[in-house]
Amino acid sequence: MSDSPVTQFGAPDAPFCNRATARVTIIPAPLEYSVCYMKGTERGPQAILDASSQMELYDEELDWCPIEVGVHTCPALNYRGMDHAAALHATGDATRDVLQRGQLPLIIGGEHSLSAPPIAAAREFFPDLTVVHIDAHGDLRDEYEGSKLSHASIERRVVDMGIPLTEIGVRSFSPEEAEFLKMRPDVAIVWAYQLNRGIAGIPWQRLSKHTYLTIDLDAIDPAEMPAVGTPEPGGLRWYQLLDMLREIFRRTSVVGMDVVELCPMEGQTRADFLAAKLVYKLIGYRFTADR
Repeated sequence: MSDSPVTQFGAPDAPFCNRATARVTIIPAPLEYSVCYMKGTERGPQAILDASSQMELYDEELDWCPIEVGVHTCPALNYRGMDHAAALHATGDATRDVLQRGQLPLIIGGEHSLSAPPIAAAREFFPDLTVVHIDAHGDLRDEYEGSKLSHASIERRVVDMGIPLTEIGVRSFSPEEAEFLKMRPDVAIVWAYQLNRGIAGIPWQRLSKHTYLTIDLDAIDPAEMPAVGTPEPGGLRWYQLLDMLREIFRRTSVVGMDVVELCPMEGQTRADFLAAKLVYKLIGYRFTADR
């Protein structure tokens, strides 16, 4: 963990960020080992926390304040002196600790390679786990730039675990991934162009009772989310994404989440704020049904 003072997500009053009573624990994970284009994801978690301190905590759509479920932010994971594999292991351990306390882990990153160990940890507690991956990229390469731990291989590692995978919003795919997809009926992709033209539905029937949700912010159109390493055109829009998320939370119990790949840009604090607002929406959607 980091020695720096902890910025509590949403800057709530003390009763709503108590570690012992919170239902959500946010894990800042400033991981950056395999970024291959625009760098800066290690600064993403703090940018999200800083922006969250300026949010209003009443959600007009849900008509309540999701912070009231209790949202504790733990100190940022400290990866100093670790290689990529050790850093991923530490991320999985932090997630496992949260799950053992009966809380919902919500990791904010950091590059996307961080997701595999939390997913593995979640499956230890929920053997029927399915994964929903919202991203501009398939991330299904077996390796990238010589590393099987790359952010471009995160979902290949999920498939290797034998976990059913549904990908949504993809619009950047390699020939290797296309060949792999033909052989894997356990992987479903809803392409961004299909969503935007209304020619494909999301295969909700693939979701089990328990789901891990991983969101790469480059799934969102760069007109709204410019601060990512690879801003692909043709992405999801804010309310389109929210409608999709509400349906996911209606159909399955989300037991772990991450929001990754914010690459803060000078003069683009709107992107940091969007990321913070998205994290808050996830919390609200997850716990609305419990009220």
